[in-house]
Amino acid sequence: MDKKTLLLWMCILTALAGAINAISILGYNGTTVSHLTGLVSKAAIGISDGSFTAFWDVTRVILAFLVGAVISGFITGERAFYMHKRYGLIIVSIGILIIISYFLNVEYGVLLFALIMGLQNGMVVSFKGVVVRMTHMSGNITDLGVFIGYKLRGNKNEKAITGIIPLFAILSFIVGGVLGVLLFRVINNYVFFVFSGIYIVLGILYFILRYHCDDRNFNGIKDELETKEEQ
Repeated sequence: MDKKTLLLWMCILTALAGAINAISILGYNGTTVSHLTGLVSKAAIGISDGSFTAFWDVTRVILAFLVGAVISGFITGERAFYMHKRYGLIIVSIGILIIISYFLNVEYGVLLFALIMGLQNGMVVSFKGVVVRMTHMSGNITDLGVFIGYKLRGNKNEKAITGIIPLFAILSFIVGGVLGVLLFRVINNYVFFVFSGIYIVLGILYFILRYHCDDRNFNGIKDELETKEEQ
């Protein structure tokens, strides 16, 4: 796997996250699972209104996402990307969990979707010093905006890749969302099997690429903290 293939892999995962979030909005009463800012605000509103039911309805989604991130962090153990099989295991596991969610009611299905997004977002990947966010776009839009601001100011030290990665992530998330909506409206909940299959195939392809490649190409991809420590 070369670096272009790695970037493509990240874009596909981001597109899948966009699809899953769009399907959650359509199938689970408008609930977003790829990002939690709105849900945290709803939890605060529930507290201020004295409504434990409203508070718990959103808090359990937040907790499910947190559990997924904890599991992912425990499995990966680091931010910098190397060709370890643990990433493939997470991707295949997500595909299996999507199949399981098909058989659950709305109440538990949305929790599993949130856990799935926590799993994927927990696969924090550093690509050439840029942290790639694959399930929520606020950070990517911020990174892109800051990059543009730096360039407008005349900062020549800012590398183009720091703007390209968030731009690709945003576009991938949009494309995935559009695809998810179109498929959901055509085949309804059977779309779960489609995206489950895509995740599983992607995980298997990762294992194949890992078997045939030398991960030395990625040992040099360090996160920002490592770079600063060396300077």
